[in-house]
Amino acid sequence: MQTTEILIPGGYGRALRLKKGEYLKVTDVEGKQVADFIAIKLNKRDEYLSMAHTRTMNGRLTVTKGDKLFSNYRHALLEMVEDTVGVHDTLYPCCDPMRYKLDFNVENHRNCRDNFAEVLEENRIDYGFIPDPLNLFQNSPINPDGTFAESIEPKSKPGDYVVFKALTDLIIGISACPQDMTPLCGYNITDIRAEILRHW
Repeated sequence: MQTTEILIPGGYGRALRLKKGEYLKVTDVEGKQVADFIAIKLNKRDEYLSMAHTRTMNGRLTVTKGDKLFSNYRHALLEMVEDTVGVHDTLYPCCDPMRYKLDFNVENHRNCRDNFAEVLEENRIDYGFIPDPLNLFQNSPINPDGTFAESIEPKSKPGDYVVFKALTDLIIGISACPQDMTPLCGYNITDIRAEILRHW
């Protein structure tokens, strides 16, 4: 099996290109690490993976094996073909500088939005265009009354993963979330591994 492997250091981001028909495996190397995930259509930069449209098209708040992930034009961009965890989040935006300033009184903390802006700059995608991510492995339950419960540690164990099949040519951004002030990543920021596979 031909493989291209990219290690995403804890707290940082990486970008890659995924061709139609290729597979992308995203692995939580040490466990309990959230990976913010975005996708933008390679040849149509105003079309991107939309969590709002994905929720609507699938009829539920999360995604799991067998689900397609949809764009803001309601086109299927990806299919989740494997999922060893089954707990992900589609509701929360990227962490950003204002989040750390407002909630923790911290300046200049690494964050997913800046991570994406850094790694996507060469693709002419700037800070203002970063779409809401699919938060892989994030465990953020919803209360019965519809309010947000406090995020808790991910259920992912070392080596847990998801696999996507690309249904069109895509630019992918992945950020190994640097949130170390809540249980979101188990208070221990670690690496994420991405592998581009020709077959699955």
